[in-house]
Amino acid sequence: MIQPNRSSATAALPAPVSLLPSIAIYVHIPWCASLCPYCDFDKQAHDFGLIDRYVDAVIQHVRTTHERTAHSLYFGGGTPSLLTVPRLARLIEGCRERFNLPVDAEISAEANPSDVVAHKIEGYLRAGITRLSLGVQSLDDDELRLLCRRHTADKARRAVAAARDAGCTDLSVDCMYGLPGQSAESVGRTIEGLVALNPDHVSCYALTLDATTPMGAAQVAGTLTLPDDDAVADQYAALQDALGRAGFLQYELSNWARPGHASIHNLTYWRNGEYVGLGAGASGSFMGLRYKRTPDIVAYIAAAAAGQPGYVASEHWSAARMMRDTVMLGLRLKEGISAGEFERRFGAPLTSYCTNRLADLVTAGVLQWHGDRVSLDPHSYLVCNAVLVEILPARPAEA
Repeated sequence: MIQPNRSSATAALPAPVSLLPSIAIYVHIPWCASLCPYCDFDKQAHDFGLIDRYVDAVIQHVRTTHERTAHSLYFGGGTPSLLTVPRLARLIEGCRERFNLPVDAEISAEANPSDVVAHKIEGYLRAGITRLSLGVQSLDDDELRLLCRRHTADKARRAVAAARDAGCTDLSVDCMYGLPGQSAESVGRTIEGLVALNPDHVSCYALTLDATTPMGAAQVAGTLTLPDDDAVADQYAALQDALGRAGFLQYELSNWARPGHASIHNLTYWRNGEYVGLGAGASGSFMGLRYKRTPDIVAYIAAAAAGQPGYVASEHWSAARMMRDTVMLGLRLKEGISAGEFERRFGAPLTSYCTNRLADLVTAGVLQWHGDRVSLDPHSYLVCNAVLVEILPARPAEA
């Protein structure tokens, strides 16, 4: 369990169990123009006057982070597209200097379609953004109203066109399924509409609700009903089919890309690499420490000014935890888990680390070997969590 820090001082870190050649950087932008009733991310829709001080605080943390070469930089939120071009440019330049970001590094920003106009995206691209991720979610206006999104289906289409007109050559769109009242047919219509927009990457996420959100509370109260598991499975199959027919390659349970457009940043997470988390509420896994920074923006700014990291939780990352996470994350990928890489990294064979249920599930066709890699059969993607329960050893006491 991650334990709250007992001291605001940065503790001396043990030597990391494993260091990959380069890292990813995540910067959290915690502001939204309005709050979606299903979202449980760290965000707020007030105190916009703090943004400049917040940018200063993030840059302060950039400057005090151990210097490493990075291969990707990702702005998530919240709504990063609320940032002006100069503010975004300051953050990119600060990260580029500290983390030796190469000229061709993947630099991504999430954007709300309502914020997308060609001249702003042109500014983002000049500042260094190479990849834009649009939170379309649906091309059905009734579904967008249910989700309290600020845009309409028409605005989403115009946002894609504006991004392309601005010169964006690496464009991702997000889609949600498993919504109340949604059917496989309506999911199919949204996917077909997204495919017609010719994006380079599509992410599809099932709606899951936390009880702390308004929609989650309504579900608990019985006033909101989500589709059952069979209906969600039918929707997932429909989008798999539509995206496959359109030439998209599914490289992760929730992600499809045209060749050469998989998210390098997110692959770092799924391959259990190191990443620095910057900003209020950001999590990181770096130099043998996993941590979460305070989501309180005022407290975050104060911590940076005091030369403190602003952690509200942290834990040293042991080999046992790293092994477990490598299996849990890697099984989400179409490429699966390399037994050779696992043994080189941890000094233990993958087949010895996993339970004997690994072989049983291979025999049953749920898992499959391709060379030295084990992965889920595509028809078993939706039971990934159940498979993990079967093949992972009992959680170590320290975890």
